[in-house]
Amino acid sequence: MKKASSSGAEYLAREYQREVTRAFGRLSARASETGLNTVRSIVTESWQRSLGALPPTGREAASMGIDPDELARLRSEGPLANALPIVRRLLIEPARDTGLVVAIGDAQGRLLWVEGDHSALRRSESMGFAVGADWSETGMGTSAPGIVVATGESAAVVGEEHFSPSVREWSCTAVPLMDPHTRALLGVLDITGGSEAVSPLSLPLLTAAAAAIEAELAAQLPAPSPEATIAEAREALVVTGTSHAGDAGGAGFPVSGIRTAHAAQPEADAAGPVVRVTGPGAPALMSGGREQQIGLRHAEILTLLDWHDDGLTGPQLGEMVYTEVPEAATVRVEMHRLRRVLAEASAGSIELASRPYRLVSSDGGERPPLTDARAARDALADGDVDRAVRLCRGEVLPPSSAPEAERIRSVLSAELREAVMQFADHDLLWTYLRRQDAQDDQDAWMLALQLLPADDIRRAAAVARLDAIEAELGAG
Repeated sequence: MKKASSSGAEYLAREYQREVTRAFGRLSARASETGLNTVRSIVTESWQRSLGALPPTGREAASMGIDPDELARLRSEGPLANALPIVRRLLIEPARDTGLVVAIGDAQGRLLWVEGDHSALRRSESMGFAVGADWSETGMGTSAPGIVVATGESAAVVGEEHFSPSVREWSCTAVPLMDPHTRALLGVLDITGGSEAVSPLSLPLLTAAAAAIEAELAAQLPAPSPEATIAEAREALVVTGTSHAGDAGGAGFPVSGIRTAHAAQPEADAAGPVVRVTGPGAPALMSGGREQQIGLRHAEILTLLDWHDDGLTGPQLGEMVYTEVPEAATVRVEMHRLRRVLAEASAGSIELASRPYRLVSSDGGERPPLTDARAARDALADGDVDRAVRLCRGEVLPPSSAPEAERIRSVLSAELREAVMQFADHDLLWTYLRRQDAQDDQDAWMLALQLLPADDIRRAAAVARLDAIEAELGAG
C-alpha cells in the first residue's frame, strides 16, 4: 500500500486553502490550468477526472448507488462482511464523541457502513454521506474515498480540495482494502470529519485497521492456485464469507478495543447543562445531543465564571478577558447579553448574579459545572481520570487570547496530562493521545509503546507517530 500524500496543518492553513479555491475556480471555468502546481497533484488529477463526469458545480448530495437487496447481500455475504467488527473496535468506538465518521465502502465507492460520532453523522447526511451512497469520483467528485477507488492508493483530502462545494467544510483520509491473495481492490476505509480526520495519527490508524482486515480475510480462505483468476478469487470470498457484522445501526457498539466503559458522551454523563469549550470546533451549547454554537467572547466569560466560584468583579473580568482593559460599560453590556445565553444554556437552572458577577443555582442549591472544562477539573479533583479525559476533549478555547482563558488552558492541560501519565491504562492513554495537543507529546507516545500489549496493532500507529516526531525534531 502506498503512503498517502502528506496531510495535516500545512494543508489546513488558510493561505493554502485560499489558493486551492482560486485554482479550482480557474480550472472549473476551463479558463486556465495556471496555478495548479500550487495544489497537490493527487488533488488536481482527481479534479480533472471529476470534471469528465460531473458539472463544475459538483453535486449537492451523493445519490444512492446500490439497490436495497444488493446492499443487504454485500453487507451479509460480501468480502467485507467480516470487516465491520474490526473497524468498530479499532476506529468507530474511538470516533463516537470526536466529531469523526468512519465509513467502509466497496470497490465502486458505494458506502456499506457509516458509523461514528452521532452529531457528525447527522450533519454528514445532508451531503449524502450515508449507507448506499455513491462516493466515487463519478458520484461526488474529489474526496478521499473517491481517489482511493480511482487509484488504489491512500489519500487525504482537506476542506476546499473537495470537488463538490457541499463537502468543503469536511476533511477526510482513506485507505484501500485489498484482497490479501490477489491484491485486487475490495473496498475503501475512510475517516471523515474536521481537522482531526487529517491529523498525523489518521493514516497510521487506518493502515493498521486495513492490515487487520486483510489478515482476517486471509484466514477465511487458503491462497488461490496460481492459475486462479482475480474474479474467481473474489467470487470465492463472496460465496464462503459469513457475517459477523451484526446490526449496522449507530447505537449499541461493543465496549472493547480502544474504548473501555468510559465511552459516554459528555452531555450524557455530566449532570446539568453543558457548554463545550474544549477541543476543536467553535464553543457550543450541548442539549439533547444537539449543538448550538455561541460566540467566543461569551464562551470566555462563561468559562471564567464557571472556573471562579467566588465570582469576579467587572474590573477583574475586564483584565482577564480583554488584552486591553475596556471601559466599564463594555463589560456591563457583555454581561447583559450573556444573561440570555446563560438562560438558554441552563434552561433557567443557573443564573448570573452580580456584585461580584458569579454563577448561582436558581433554586439556591449547589451549582453543577456549566462547562466541560470545569467538569473535567472537578473529575480530576475526585480522582476520576477516565471521566476527566472523556469530558476534556482538547485544549480550553484554542482560539482565545484572553489572558485568563490562556491560564486556564495551560493549567487544565498540565493537570490532565500529569494524571494520564501517572494513572491511565493503555486504553485511556490512547484515548488521550487522540487529542490534537497530544500529537507531538513524545513522552506520552513512548509510554503508549510501553503499555500497549505486544500484539496490539496500535503499536504500529504509535511507532509511526514517534518516527514523525523524531523527523520533525531533526528538521528543526
